[in-house]
Amino acid sequence: MRGREQMSQTFDITQHLAKEFARYVNRVQNDQVDILGSFLIESEWENYISDSKEVLQSLELAGFVIMPREPTNKMIEAADASLGSGLMGQRGAQNYITHVFNAMVDEYLGGYDTNLVLDIFSMAIARASDPKARNDTSGENTSYQRFRKQAQDVVAGIQKNGSIIAPDEATPEMIAKGVSETAENKTSASEQTGGNADYIASIYNNMVAARNEKSSN
Repeated sequence: MRGREQMSQTFDITQHLAKEFARYVNRVQNDQVDILGSFLIESEWENYISDSKEVLQSLELAGFVIMPREPTNKMIEAADASLGSGLMGQRGAQNYITHVFNAMVDEYLGGYDTNLVLDIFSMAIARASDPKARNDTSGENTSYQRFRKQAQDVVAGIQKNGSIIAPDEATPEMIAKGVSETAENKTSASEQTGGNADYIASIYNNMVAARNEKSSN
């Protein structure tokens, strides 16, 4: 768990996205071997912080959040503060919450439509590449679609850094998966929670709310 905490603390999504914008605007293919490209990214990424914040806001308005793929200690603690004092104990509560959370996330990632997320990133890259596009309020400009591949790369980069794009509230399918996982695992956890749908939803929603909290250790 300690490694997960360190990863979540060091990954700054705002900075990461700003550097991605700088990469695409400067047409840097591989900053590991392109010394000039690497310099441009490091020297210009702060110019794209506003673009980064805008795309994060767009994701939130669409009902998405970016959070760690593996739950942090703070997320687990926030899921249900009283669960560890019940029948299963602290370790049992952590294992149960982690298992249910991962099952719900796997259910979502296995079947969600990526088009809206990719559209949001494509439009953000288009705006960063052409500031004049910000003034286009016609709603008819579809030129952003040419940035689809770059948008896919951005999403892949987020996942590579141990994070995911997920709904800000548990979907019905995710809740059903969490309930079924609780029912299938005959432990003190299922006896204590009863596999209640509202309770399962609250576990996920509480963990999402705590996604950016840092460990005090």
